Amino acid sequence: MSGRDPFSTPPPPAPDAPADFSPGTSQSGGAGQSTGGKAEEMTGKAQDKASEMTGKAQDKASEITGKAEEMGGKAQEKAEEMGGKAQEKADQGIDAAASGLGQAAGKLRQQGEQREGAVGDAAVKTAETFDSASQYLKGKDTTQLMNDLEDFVRQKPVESLLIAAGIGIVLSKIVR
Repeated sequence: MSGRDPFSTPPPPAPDAPADFSPGTSQSGGAGQSTGGKAEEMTGKAQDKASEMTGKAQDKASEITGKAEEMGGKAQEKAEEMGGKAQEKADQGIDAAASGLGQAAGKLRQQGEQREGAVGDAAVKTAETFDSASQYLKGKDTTQLMNDLEDFVRQKPVESLLIAAGIGIVLSKIVR
């Protein structure tokens, strides 16, 4: 509170103030707006400016969001395109491997038939295995091979680990 008694009379006006002046009234003489009117006008202008700036910010945010979505879509398309190309290359590699296995099987079979005994029999059996692998690869693409590999690992996890370890040992010997 102001420390004044609310029931007391107001203080006398200042000596140079007009006699009808009391606190809270305007002495503009009716020529302009009151101080409260000017404050309301300034507040209205500030609110209009704030609304305008908010609208501009929202428009800019929408524009940036649209550009980001467009760039994200382009990146996804590019990734899908690169993935498709990589899969095509892998499929071509599988076809080449299948063809190579088929040719090796034919040569090994010829050599095995020319030899007699255990060496000839082993060569023919190996040729049959190569031929079987070649036929398997010819009928599959990378997706099917990955599915088959996942199924094999689920069905025989211990054997899968042993095969992976064996391949690792062979590759380490080759790389040295």
